[in-house]
Amino acid sequence: MIASGEGKQLHDHIRRIIETMSQAENDLLRQRAHRAAQASQYTQKVIVLGTLFGLILIALSLWELQREASRRRKAEQVLSDANAELAEATARAQHADHTKSAFLATMSHELRTPLNSIIGFGGILRQEMAGTINPEQAKQLDMMLNSARHLLSLINDVLDISKIEAGQMTVRRAPFDLHDTLDEVIAGLTPLAEKKGLRLSTRLAPELGSGSYKLVSDRRRVQQILINLLSNAIKFTERGAVILEAETAPDARTLCFRVRDSGIGIKPEEIAILFQPFRQLDNGLSRRHEGTGLGLAICQRLAEMLGGRIEVDSLWGQGSTFSFFLPLGTAEQS
Repeated sequence: MIASGEGKQLHDHIRRIIETMSQAENDLLRQRAHRAAQASQYTQKVIVLGTLFGLILIALSLWELQREASRRRKAEQVLSDANAELAEATARAQHADHTKSAFLATMSHELRTPLNSIIGFGGILRQEMAGTINPEQAKQLDMMLNSARHLLSLINDVLDISKIEAGQMTVRRAPFDLHDTLDEVIAGLTPLAEKKGLRLSTRLAPELGSGSYKLVSDRRRVQQILINLLSNAIKFTERGAVILEAETAPDARTLCFRVRDSGIGIKPEEIAILFQPFRQLDNGLSRRHEGTGLGLAICQRLAEMLGGRIEVDSLWGQGSTFSFFLPLGTAEQS
């Protein structure tokens, strides 16, 4: 086969096939290398672009953080300035309020002195201790005395609330008898109730006994609170009864006074403003009774000074119940 030349042809054919395969393999390797180079370039571009994008995001974030920090500093400064101004304004208002209360307390005291003299001299004239008077003069003197006593009551209210707000009101605790105190309160208000045809009575719990029951508190302030609550009940009750109840609370450490009336009652929306100074309820009856609107505010403040509180329970058109809770302190029953 070799001699005939066929072997050489076969050898050349095989060699050409090998060269073709080698060429194809080289072309394939070049293509792969080219694609790898392109992929590498693309990856580098992506990395570069990603890095640039990341740097831009970081720069934007830092800028936004700086701007937010600047805004926050400005807001904090504004808030700090506002707080400082508010504190200064509050201090000025408190000083002005204290000055006002001190002024009212002083002026009320100065007004009371001559007014008491007017009432005293008017009483002397009315009792004809300075000479006989005719019916018309007696009528005029009665009007003068009633007006003077009403004015004195208003001045006393202003004086009390001013002293409380100015911190000049003091509490003097001492032992006193509960029954004697309630008897004095009822005796002083019975004529006012009888004048309106109302029944004024007391109802004491069995544990308070009928003998001596000693409390330790400020008797004068306790009487003032009870008189004010009972006077209001009588004032705003047209018919029926006003009852003063007293009992010890379940904890045996608190004495509870309740003033019940059969008056017009209080609207639910008005209970919230009931104990605010200079606020009067618009229930029709209040317009017929002049006043400062300080009585209940004074009662609440005095009750708090005594360590107690006042609560109200009322139904419009069915009457009201005012409860005065007073710490017993050291109480002795005999």
